[in-house]
Amino acid sequence: MRIRATTTTVALIALLAGGCARPGDGPGAAVPGPQRSGPAAPVVHDRWESCDAALPKDQMEQFTAAQEALTMPLLDDSFQPVAAVVCRVGIRQRPGGGSEQTAEEARADDLTALLPALRLPDEASTAEICTADLPGVPWVVLVDRDNRWVRPGVPVDSCVKPRTEFRQAYDGLVTVTVSSRVTGQIESDEAATAGCSQTYADMTWTTGAMGSENKGTLGPLPETASARRCVYDVPVSERGSGKPAGAFREGGPLSAADWTAIRAEVAASEPASPACDKPASRFALVQLEPGGTLNIEADGCRRILAEVSDGPGVFRTSSERLTKLVFG
Repeated sequence: MRIRATTTTVALIALLAGGCARPGDGPGAAVPGPQRSGPAAPVVHDRWESCDAALPKDQMEQFTAAQEALTMPLLDDSFQPVAAVVCRVGIRQRPGGGSEQTAEEARADDLTALLPALRLPDEASTAEICTADLPGVPWVVLVDRDNRWVRPGVPVDSCVKPRTEFRQAYDGLVTVTVSSRVTGQIESDEAATAGCSQTYADMTWTTGAMGSENKGTLGPLPETASARRCVYDVPVSERGSGKPAGAFREGGPLSAADWTAIRAEVAASEPASPACDKPASRFALVQLEPGGTLNIEADGCRRILAEVSDGPGVFRTSSERLTKLVFG
């Protein structure tokens, strides 16, 4: 059993989804066409250095800048490229089981399919329905024999998304990695070994802050279960926020004896109020197989959010013994 939480990673090379979105569009709604700006052809730069030199340093700015290709000048015949350089974000697995994010620069020398696709015109806007996703746009530059380079615009379809021909040509590029550097950790070796997510939200605080009522009853806890404990520290900056993000501290499978002791304490616990004004500095997630979770606060209001059956979670009051069993 592996516990995973959603990790938002902004990538320059995203899956190029087919379609676009505009909330509220429906049959007969006009789709605005692309607004190309700047000169008639892509600007030619003297010398290509590297992705690190060309891209913004901030990842959100990189993603925003990548979107600009949808409105930049399209490639014409005045520039004769011999290779493409792709700047992208990758994920690398470590020998110890963890993973890290990388910034990569890759080169493709076969442009047989890419160049014709880049020279296609934009499709006319239509009255078709478009989906609501933001397109992933790759950061691609073209270099010529003199190492001059251009960043061409990406032709768009009737939903103002990258044309299918471009997406297919890009996906088919055969690239060689020129350079790669680590930019951050996604999952530590310790979290991977424990079978826990690197980050996880304090769902006891989050659920309680929603103003829910504690009307349910604690469902039966399995006498025998495959259980995993994951403990998270909540940074001061996250405490009391709408959805506090905890950072992995320790964890791993629970022994049968440990689960039996934890089960007995939770079963004997008293109901607790969902309301709380003392955010926890640490919490634990106990995941049960085949299903169910216990979210336990180490301090603060020391509540348990038990979700062990269908229906809403139930708030219970933790005990000194349960705190010792779960957190040591």
